[in-house]
Amino acid sequence: MLRESAIRRLALSVGFDDCLTAPAARLDKEAAYMDSWVDAGFAGNMTYLERNRELRYDIRRLVPGAKTVVVCLLGFAKSGHDYHRTVKSLLYNLQQQIEDYLKENDLWQDDWISPTQHIFCDSAPVLERSWAVRAGLGFFGLNRQLIHPTLGSLVHPGELVLNIPCFQDVERKPLPETCIQCMRCVNACPAKALGQTDWDARRCIAYTTHRCLVCQEVCPYNTI
Repeated sequence: MLRESAIRRLALSVGFDDCLTAPAARLDKEAAYMDSWVDAGFAGNMTYLERNRELRYDIRRLVPGAKTVVVCLLGFAKSGHDYHRTVKSLLYNLQQQIEDYLKENDLWQDDWISPTQHIFCDSAPVLERSWAVRAGLGFFGLNRQLIHPTLGSLVHPGELVLNIPCFQDVERKPLPETCIQCMRCVNACPAKALGQTDWDARRCIAYTTHRCLVCQEVCPYNTI
């Protein structure tokens, strides 16, 4: 069986900063939260979140035959001008490396990847940060960002979906559900958009201008 440790080694070799996997499944808990959040109007004019909900919640509907979600992280410093292109390029490189590995180790099967879209980076209805959490790469902070314990939150996730199972043999270290003692991001947010029970995108400067990183700049995980 394909081992997670092999995938992670290959992902690091092509340039990613971290990588783990998760079995393909429906994200039930995340789906319930997203439904209530969107229906409450907190998404503002991000009306695309109202569409394709089941595709977003169950990656097996998006990628027929999906068995494993390979989640990779790339730091902002390596992402270049267009992170979509950079991350996807590395994912295609990783796909080729895995194919070679499967052939070399007599693990090859013809349908190991879907003939439809199976590589993602902010380009399809995929709950990317939720998959990163599910894989064990990090947790959601009070700034509502994915926080990796050593890379911080200044990372871009990308996913490669495989149609074969993967044995998870990489040890996971316990992670907090969120950062509950540090309030730097909450206190520094110029729009006071953080610290509420539910994040209201309509109050977030980054949501309207895409030019605010204050909640990430003050995060101690980004200054380690």
